Formats: sequence, structure tokens, C-alpha cells
Amino acid sequence: MNDWNLAQNQHLYWTQTWGHPYFSINEKGHVVVKMHADGPEGDLFELVESLVQRGIEAPILIRLDGIVRDRIHYLQAAFESAIEEFNYKNTYRIAYPIKVNPQFHVVDLIEQTGHPYQLGLEVGSKPELLAVLTCNNNLESLLLCNGYKDAEYIELALLARKLGRRSIIIIEQLYELPLVLDIAKKLNVEAEIGFRMKLSAKGSGRWQTSGGDQAKFGLSTHEIVLCLEQLQKAGKSHWLKLLHFHIGSQITAIESIKKALNEASRMYTELALICPSLTFFDAGGGLGVDYDGSKTTSDSSMNYSVEEYARDVVYAIGEACDKAELPHPMIITESGRALVAHHAVLISEVIDVALTINPQEGILTPPTEHDLLTSFYKLYQELTPEGCQEALHDANELKEAMLENFLHGNLSLIERAYAEKVYRHLIAKIHWLTKELAYIPEDIEKLDQQLIDTYFCNFSVFQSVPDSWAIEQLFPIMPIHHLNEEPKRRAILADLSCDSDGKIDRFVSRKGSKHYLPLHEFKNSPYYVGIFLTGAYQEILGGLHNLFGDANAVHVDLDEDGKWEIKHVVEGDTIEEVLSYAQYNPQQLIKQLRVLIEKGLRSGRLSPEESAKLQKRFKESLESYTYLVV
Repeated sequence: MNDWNLAQNQHLYWTQTWGHPYFSINEKGHVVVKMHADGPEGDLFELVESLVQRGIEAPILIRLDGIVRDRIHYLQAAFESAIEEFNYKNTYRIAYPIKVNPQFHVVDLIEQTGHPYQLGLEVGSKPELLAVLTCNNNLESLLLCNGYKDAEYIELALLARKLGRRSIIIIEQLYELPLVLDIAKKLNVEAEIGFRMKLSAKGSGRWQTSGGDQAKFGLSTHEIVLCLEQLQKAGKSHWLKLLHFHIGSQITAIESIKKALNEASRMYTELALICPSLTFFDAGGGLGVDYDGSKTTSDSSMNYSVEEYARDVVYAIGEACDKAELPHPMIITESGRALVAHHAVLISEVIDVALTINPQEGILTPPTEHDLLTSFYKLYQELTPEGCQEALHDANELKEAMLENFLHGNLSLIERAYAEKVYRHLIAKIHWLTKELAYIPEDIEKLDQQLIDTYFCNFSVFQSVPDSWAIEQLFPIMPIHHLNEEPKRRAILADLSCDSDGKIDRFVSRKGSKHYLPLHEFKNSPYYVGIFLTGAYQEILGGLHNLFGDANAVHVDLDEDGKWEIKHVVEGDTIEEVLSYAQYNPQQLIKQLRVLIEKGLRSGRLSPEESAKLQKRFKESLESYTYLVV
């Protein structure tokens, strides 16, 4: 042990920001979890060890159920506090959009926790509607039906009302309202509908184009007037219950939210004067998550708190209604990311490491007297801090000459290998000699990126954290043990896929992001890395690149003594299951294997014992995990 301490690792991995109040480090140097701020701590590393002993192999997606409950209570309390502060004359409800994480156990947990608050659900497709149609036994909760709709979707949403469900069909395109009027008449159902308005105001961050005049969804002001005329003509103005808007996911700047609220609140009052039946103000999604802990407007952060967001929503619609002398509507938000992002942690095991050169290692004399080799050797031996920049320029020139000589047959394989080795050692030595200098030249600073290890991990970026690859989303990443030791290696993470994009090379830091992750030296014993805040969108967006399937998932909770309770185990995909997704028939593959084995037996290439072993291994592999068994 050196004088490195836990506080330094807390600072290094920035856990006191993105992790508060759920994740921190204990005296053992392990990541610990709290399900709420005042709750007991559970040791995450000890949980992983226990799961592995049970035969649940990494990668493992750990779903922390208590955090979901806490996020629901937290959001509800923030709005209730704002309602009291501004003397708002109505209530607040969450409508969870199941697209964010539609896993059954997650949705079921949200419904159970939100039951006292009459938490509702939002769906955006027929499959999502069918998934939740029979789930919620709280008939007072809302079922908001968004997305593109055909006659079948609308019929299902209307028939849900005959089951006692309070489904509200949100009109987002002009063609939808005539369908609703027609189908409701045929079914003899009184519908409830909402209008999704197309805001002029835009959001902020990656999804800012969800708002504005060119937004994919929503009715323009002119289209809203046309819909009102259709309702009035049909004598169904009283069907209009809700105004909805959405300016995008993960809104980073509170200023964008304020502008949208002002515009939507004015629209609400205008509509309510025409249709007094209007009683719900649905502010949609957009409530962000501070993935990088910076509390800024960076794409992976947010410059506001949940409490500020709630106050702004309540104040905006309350003030607008007071000015118009209208009753206050019930407030709804479709906050999904803010509810579920924190609760999931992907645990991956390091399986191999490609290390950079240690600059203090000695360099052997050249294997031949070739001029290039002796020049490389001399450059390395005579390197000084003052001459590093000139030496780098000379080394780059020698490297180009080395390649030219090799291409023209003037340099052997052994000679080229030596030259490349000395070049890598030289780069490392230059970096080592100059890192304490007051001024480091730009071209030497860039060497930093060439001197980073690659830690190969047992997971798929494309399956488990697709947003890291697709949109460069930052996720907090850190080892879950050895955190009472100094991490002396600098690394990027590479997954199992045969794809150069299958890596993570941007990480959370105090300055927003950096291109390496501090890790400990890999010593061939289990070394686990956690990718945190992966509970929103990642599972459902994950793809089968290289036929790597779903990871093992475990729902856990903590009892009052800080002991882990395993609630559900959802086994990851087997190879057989993944092959079937790609239209392979596993039984047909076995038959084809037997044909090949018979040919091998007849030709003498296979013995009977080998054929039996091959069939056994093939069948066992079909039933096994798609990831490596370490």
C-alpha cells in the first residue's frame, strides 16, 4: 500500500457527482450501493462474486430495484413540493413511457411503486399497447396512446375503455382524428383524446430537433384549429381532455424548457377557453440525467435539478391559467430516463490486456548494422528532455524511411520489427521525459493518445451500451474493486466484437470527458469493471452484432441490514436462441453436422471417439451463453 486513499479514487472517478446518492466507495475499496440517500449500503463487488458462485456469468446487468422506487418517490415529491410552494390548485402524475425500458420486471416495479400516486403509462406503438393493456390494475391511472396509429391501434385503445382503462388517444397527425371519430362510433365508445402540439421552441442537446417547426410529430397551430372544427362538427368537443408537447429527450439546458413551457401554457389557455373539458397539461419528457456529473449543458449532463424542473413546470402553467382566470389542470410528465437510468449497472470482466511500452525498459543493440537501425538506437540512447521535440521529428522521418526500405526489399522482417519496437520505446520515453515540463509542445502532447492500454472486456458495446457507439453517449465507468489502490494504467475498453467500433474511448472526468480510463494492472485474477447509469434505452436498443445476445440480468434489492436480496434472474441469450433470431434452425444445424461427421468417418479423418466428442461439444455450445466463459 502507498499513500493513495479512497478520497483520491472518489475524486478520480467523480463518483460524488454522477453517483450521488446511490454509488460510492467503502473502506475495502469496493463500490457500494444505496437504494436511497438514508438507506444501508450494499457491496457491489461482493454481490458480483456471489452471483458468479451461483453460476451467473459476466457480463451481468444488475438492476437495482430500490433505486427505481426512490426515483419515483423523488420525482413525485419534487412536484408536490412545487405545487405547495406555488399554491397550485391541482395535482401531478407521472406517465412512464415504456419505450425507455420496456422489460416486464421494470415496468411491473414502476407500476407497483407508483400505484399510490396513480402513476400512468405512455405507449407509442401497438406492441407497447398490448404489453401494458392488462398490466395495470389501477383503473384511475392514465394510459396515454402516442405514436403513429392505424385503425387496429385506435380500436384497441378504445376497447381498453370497456375494460375500465382510462386510455387517452393523443392526436399527432391530422389523419388520426377522423379514424377515432369513426371507430368510436362503430364501437359505441366515448373517447378521450389529447392534442400533441408542435412547438416553435426547440430543445437543447442531441435531441433538440424533436421540437421546432420541423419536428417529426405534432400538430401545427393551423392543424389544431382544423381538429377543433372537426370535433365541434361531430359534437364531440368534450372529448378533448389533454394538451401534450415534447421538446426532446435529455434536455440539457433549463432555458429551453422554460421557453417551451411558456409557449405550451399559452396554447393550453387558448384551447381551454374553447374546450372547457381540457383538464390535463402533459409536459412530455426531456427531464435529463447528469451522466458526467458536470451539471452543465454538455450532451451528457443537465444544468438544472429535478426540483428546479418541477418548479418551472408548475409555475408556468399555473401563472398562465391565473392570468386567463382558468382552473389549474392536472400536470403530467412523461419522465422515463430520469426514473430508470440510475438503476442498472453492467458488470464486465477484463479478459486480456494490450499494454503500452514501459519507457524504462532497456533497448537491445540492433540485430544488424543497417543504418536505419543504428540511427534509431542512437536516437533512443541520447534522448534528453530538452531534445525531445527534435528527436520526435527525427524519429517520424526514420519511421517513414523504414517503411520505404521494407517495401523495396532493403529491410528484412527482423529489422523492421526491431525498428518499430525502438520507435514505440522512443515515443514512450519522450512522453515520460516531458510530462513534468512547464510547457509541452503540441506534437508531443498528441503522443499521449498513442500510449494508452487496451483492456479487452467480456461484453458487446453494440448489445449493452449501444448509445456509447451510436451517439457517443458518456456513461460513468470504473472498476468495482481495488479502489483502495492507485490505478496506474491508462486504458480504453474493447469489447468482444470483430468491429473496430466495438470500444469505449471517452470517459467521464472533472472536465466533462477524457480519452482514457484509469485502471489497475491486470494480474489474471478476476477484474470487474462497471458501466453505470445504463437503465434507459440501452437494453431495448441493443443489437445482435456478431450474434452476441442479451446479457444475464439480475434484479436485486437491499434489506434493512444491507444484505442483498435477489428478486429475479433473467438468463441471457443462448447461442441457440440467437441463431434462431437470424433464421437458423438449430436442429437442422445438428442434422447437417451429422452428415459431415459421417463423411469424415468414412474418409478416416475422424475417429468414432472424435465424432462423439464433436457432437457433444456442438450441442453443449448451442445451449451455452453467447459470451466467453472465463
